[in-house]
Amino acid sequence: LAVPPKVHFMMLGRADVTGCVEAMRGAFPGMPERTLAQFSADWRYDFKRSEAALIASLKWREETLPRAPGPEGSDGATAAARLFTHRGFDHAGRAVFLYHGSRFAPKKWSADAVMLGVVHTLEAGFAAADARDPDNDGTAVIILYLDRGSKLDMDLAKRFGRTIGAHYPGRAHKALIYPGTPLASRLWAVAKLFFSSEVREMVLLVKEKREGRATFATYLPEETLALLGIDAWHNAPWAAPEAVPLPAGRQAVDATATATATATA
Repeated sequence: LAVPPKVHFMMLGRADVTGCVEAMRGAFPGMPERTLAQFSADWRYDFKRSEAALIASLKWREETLPRAPGPEGSDGATAAARLFTHRGFDHAGRAVFLYHGSRFAPKKWSADAVMLGVVHTLEAGFAAADARDPDNDGTAVIILYLDRGSKLDMDLAKRFGRTIGAHYPGRAHKALIYPGTPLASRLWAVAKLFFSSEVREMVLLVKEKREGRATFATYLPEETLALLGIDAWHNAPWAAPEAVPLPAGRQAVDATATATATATA
């Protein structure tokens, strides 16, 4: 139902949960309730700021989503197929994404192209979760895997944090960083400055010990751990001696497609 203009005006800036969401519903008729609630919560139920943020995000989506990541081999396509991929779902049906350090990012990559690939992966993963369970809470689990051949690219981390904060508020359920070494802890100490306090609280550094696998299993079912390739992660203390590095390229794309097809079948 639309909110009468007078009531709409009176609700501007009110730190009231019900009032803000009602006002947002009136300002954006037909918008999913989950989206309205997420933007309202992200801006502490200040209607004026929530409304401005959603308007800006809708404009960004209109300009960004129709653009394809690029042809095979391009920075954007590489990011969507190898650097940041959808790898199934957690115990509650949330989308699970894997960021494989910066191993698959070209040395002189186009930041905009790579982020476009990341965005398309996010959109596909969230859509798969909704198709699997329309009542899922719309959040995601993000795995950051930093093996010996990769690192956390600080520029990409900043861009990713800004994109998530501005256009996917409230959609990060948990971020698991492996391995949780002293170096990773120091990197995270810097990277977390670009995330909101809510996001910082969701981050967990998984220790580089055999118990680390149990930590992952707490959040993810075995079929998702298989899609992540966790038992073949290079140098993982729980991996078998004959384990090989995480599949890449076409195999990574196939793993994502398998996860989506299995979930929606």
